[in-house]
Amino acid sequence: MKEVISIIEHSRIPIVTKRNKGENALTLLHASMLAKLETRLPSNAFSWGHNAIKFTQYCGVISLGDITIEILPKIYGKETTPETCRNAMINMLHKARKLKVTRGGNASIGVQNNTLLDIFILHFCNLLYAEIMQGKILQYVQKSENLIFLKGKILIKEQLKFNTAHRDRLFCRFDELKPDNLPNQVIKFVLNSFLKFTPGVAARKKVRELLMHFGDIQDINVDLSMMDKLNIDRSSKRYKPIFDQCRLFIQGIHPDVVTGHLKCFSLLFDMNRLFEAYVAHLMKKVALKQGKQMKEQGPRKYMARRDDNNDQVFRMQPDMVFIDPETGPFAIMDAKWKILDDNKKNLGISQSDLYQMGAYANRYEIDNLTLFYPLQKQLPSPFKLHLQVSRTTVNIIPIDISAAQPPEIP
Repeated sequence: MKEVISIIEHSRIPIVTKRNKGENALTLLHASMLAKLETRLPSNAFSWGHNAIKFTQYCGVISLGDITIEILPKIYGKETTPETCRNAMINMLHKARKLKVTRGGNASIGVQNNTLLDIFILHFCNLLYAEIMQGKILQYVQKSENLIFLKGKILIKEQLKFNTAHRDRLFCRFDELKPDNLPNQVIKFVLNSFLKFTPGVAARKKVRELLMHFGDIQDINVDLSMMDKLNIDRSSKRYKPIFDQCRLFIQGIHPDVVTGHLKCFSLLFDMNRLFEAYVAHLMKKVALKQGKQMKEQGPRKYMARRDDNNDQVFRMQPDMVFIDPETGPFAIMDAKWKILDDNKKNLGISQSDLYQMGAYANRYEIDNLTLFYPLQKQLPSPFKLHLQVSRTTVNIIPIDISAAQPPEIP
């Protein structure tokens, strides 16, 4: 039975020579497997210390054979309750469209009682089951057979070779709708992979139930190059969210990082990008409520122009911009997943971030600027920074990840 170690981001896990069951520690063997995985994981996903490993802002799961490490986001005031941190991350993934919302929401999966990996798998199973009930993917497969009736077209060369003495036969080539195709083979491969990595009984049961629907599908090994060959047409485009999830899982399987029969798997999310996508979702709601528009990654402008050839250089691309349909952009926002430092006068807010916001204010002629951070001890409530160089104000606003409502924007 696989064990799950749940930790909060930026926490350390000790490396021990002998590990007791249930202990939040890794053995030398686990550390060795993690070392082999290091080049496959996002850069700086973790760092090595003295007989310890420290994880950074990448949250998700890393399976090291018989141990699964569950890295959860640090939610202010909830650090000692992994269930709340886990629920907050799933909520962020839904809002950021990394996980499609399923009928019944998180309650049907049991977020409080399952690990992140099990939640991902159960979410996939729910999506897949809903589509299978409408029918598996059928695609035309070309076949050649010797028949007693005409089907498709006659292959003259084969007809003369095989049927000279059998005039009642026709050697034909035709297309036939079959469920044994690459899309269904990919899904079956992913389902079988789940059984190797999931620690949960409920998830394993759900996967086995779904595999019964794929008994007539050929078993193949799938890699990312095969995902690029998938033919998703109009009849199968309803499966697209499922194949998006398949790509994520296949990308995280590392079949060559293995000790004995134990294989490795990883599924990590950069909390900086996830938080930004989550905040963008919230801000779209705020903009809609105000009768405005919210544009991500634009509108683009340039900071400078060369005088020798008139080329524009140093492209500027704000993360989030509020736009009035009549007057144009009027507010610029950015989101930073960062723990601040209350021992510093500036709370550890990046100077480069403020330079960037000041540059936006000047170039876009906008004085409504906002930086969002996760709610934390060092930032319990909003405050303002007055930029003396540009005479504009930057609103510093905390966002409570566990709150249902978006924050108020000045």
